[in-house]
Amino acid sequence: MPEGTLPARRRLPPAARLPQLLDAAFEEFAAQGYAGATMTGVAARAGVAKGLVYHYFPTKEALFRAVVQAAIEPAFAAAEREVAAFGRSATEMLRALFDIAYRPPIAEDRQRLLFRMMLAEAERFPEISAWYEETVLRREREIIGALLAHGVRTGEFRAEVAERAGMAEVLIGPAIAAEVWRMLMGEARAPARDVLREAHWAMVMAALRA
Repeated sequence: MPEGTLPARRRLPPAARLPQLLDAAFEEFAAQGYAGATMTGVAARAGVAKGLVYHYFPTKEALFRAVVQAAIEPAFAAAEREVAAFGRSATEMLRALFDIAYRPPIAEDRQRLLFRMMLAEAERFPEISAWYEETVLRREREIIGALLAHGVRTGEFRAEVAERAGMAEVLIGPAIAAEVWRMLMGEARAPARDVLREAHWAMVMAALRA
């Protein structure tokens, strides 16, 4: 290579480039918050030109959505596999969803930080809040709703309880609260996940079981 010539930037396929950009974006959002994060900062952390970031993500909002989606997708995929499973009772499938909901995520620190950011930024950036409600919370409600309907059809769950408006949100809420406990109190002082899970399960079964 002639003296003074810079090496060409290595061209990565999208399958390799996207995780690199998402990791850099998470670092930028974690350090600067949603409002302070910039596409220039993401590019610098990834070691790429800013134009490349825009090539994959046209706006900062689109990039933030992708970071959140990547963090939560493994749990959603596992939940949807449970609901789609054949040969299992609705009670067994619901129990599996409880285990997923209270299981420490693989990227626990990342998910917790993103969740904290969503809570902090929702009022200032309603478009992010609206996207989270439509994409994440609605998907959770649909999974739980399908399972409750299945339990009513099989005679496992009481229709007057399972079909009550807001029941999916009531089932989701305590698992979300468990993570809020951790954000407020820290891992050492927060109530143990397994204790909260079993108390939640007992309450739900007492109400739902036919």
